[in-house]
Amino acid sequence: MQLAFDRRADGIDAGFGVPVGVFGEGVPGPLVTALGGVSVDVKAPPLSDALDGPDMPSVASVAEPFLDSFTARFLHRFAAGSFDTFATIVFARDDVAGLAAYQYATELRRQGILPAAGPRLYLWNLLHTDSAPAERFNRRELERLTAHLEDTLGATLDPDRLADAVAAEARCAQALHALPPGGPDAFVARNAGRWLPPDVHADLLGAHAPDAGATGPSIVLVGSACDIPVLHSLCAGLGQITADLQDYGRIAPTARNSADLLRHIAHDPLATRASPPVRYTRALQEGTEGADLVIASVDANDDSFGWELPVLRRTVESRGARFLNLGFRPFRPDAAWQDMARTKIEEALT
Repeated sequence: MQLAFDRRADGIDAGFGVPVGVFGEGVPGPLVTALGGVSVDVKAPPLSDALDGPDMPSVASVAEPFLDSFTARFLHRFAAGSFDTFATIVFARDDVAGLAAYQYATELRRQGILPAAGPRLYLWNLLHTDSAPAERFNRRELERLTAHLEDTLGATLDPDRLADAVAAEARCAQALHALPPGGPDAFVARNAGRWLPPDVHADLLGAHAPDAGATGPSIVLVGSACDIPVLHSLCAGLGQITADLQDYGRIAPTARNSADLLRHIAHDPLATRASPPVRYTRALQEGTEGADLVIASVDANDDSFGWELPVLRRTVESRGARFLNLGFRPFRPDAAWQDMARTKIEEALT
């Protein structure tokens, strides 16, 4: 699983199926699997990308410095042909970086800066509320996505294969929930499945012996997406991470029923577009209950998270717990930032 986590989209085995790129949470994975594809996270770049990732002039000439780092690294890799073997890339409208990546990639092609060859690009839009109009909209969006994948993968959706795919994802989810919520080892094991088929991931998790659970004060992490276990490593020996509510830290909802693929996903209270917004605020408050320390950190160019912090701080402190805002977290934190962060965590726990 460590190799899958390290290499990410670059390490996909051709025997897994036709790669279908996914940028962001909320895309119904069993639909991809049932049609002969394998969902591959393309938001998080390979770990080696920080040292030897492509730097394409075609992207550098148009990419503003305030672009989210996930967006920028995707675009450079996209321009370099890293996803040329993919059938399509599905971008979640919910994901701030994903929406920008879709818009830039589409425009780069439209202007002829990048060739039209390569994967198709598709924007997946899902409403996170339970009104009847929203449910009708979501059903229509699912029909559109199904038609896109059927056309792209050259397959027709079979109900039995869909039911098998949902069952495989449910088995994987059960194994994921058996992992401890904190620690670098569990973080890697949890996220390796973004680059493995669900049945393969479930088998590996079943044979995996996670590190012994940490002890000490309860720590909860909140903030924007973090695809590396840097905060888990920083907290090691200082306390136990009992919840990581960030993307890549949490177990995102998946389809539970082949007859209704979207219900559980659409009702995700931690989706940034959850409606009404109080659902998101309440989910953060409930997710931090019982914590001795809540640690917040955000990407400087991700505006999907941060507005909730003043209210969350007041809520946490009213419970007698501590709240630490580390401010802007670099995409790949250097030693100086990590030293600063660990010192502040130590101080907050004393």
